[in-house]
Amino acid sequence: MPEQQRAKFYAWLREQTDDTTAEFVMSCLAPAPLSDLVTKQHLETVLSAEFSAFALKLAEQREADRKEFADQREVDRKEFAGQRKVDLTELAAQRGADRRDARKKHWVLVGAAIGLGVEIAAAEAGWLQRLTDLLARAF
Repeated sequence: MPEQQRAKFYAWLREQTDDTTAEFVMSCLAPAPLSDLVTKQHLETVLSAEFSAFALKLAEQREADRKEFADQREVDRKEFAGQRKVDLTELAAQRGADRRDARKKHWVLVGAAIGLGVEIAAAEAGWLQRLTDLLARAF
């Protein structure tokens, strides 16, 4: 029933009964024509179709994201492999330089030890010679 007829019916009902009864009767009547009301089945049909469309869009987006992530992983792998080669080359060069430095330091230390040994031997030889001379004079 249209809104204008509802208003007239409500006014008439209030004249015939009290306000409480009129309110109760009006609340029992559909607010719009029954053909305009949405049924549960209609809602389920519409929502089911919309949910299916939404689920399809989500699946498509998920697949696109997976492909994008897989492509990015491949780019990252190639980049990291290239960087690893550079790092290994740099480390090999550094190891070679470290070995050369270690050899130089080794020979410097060997030379210093030999020089110190010669100095000590020379100092002891003079001291030993003086001691021998002293002992020879004493006896």
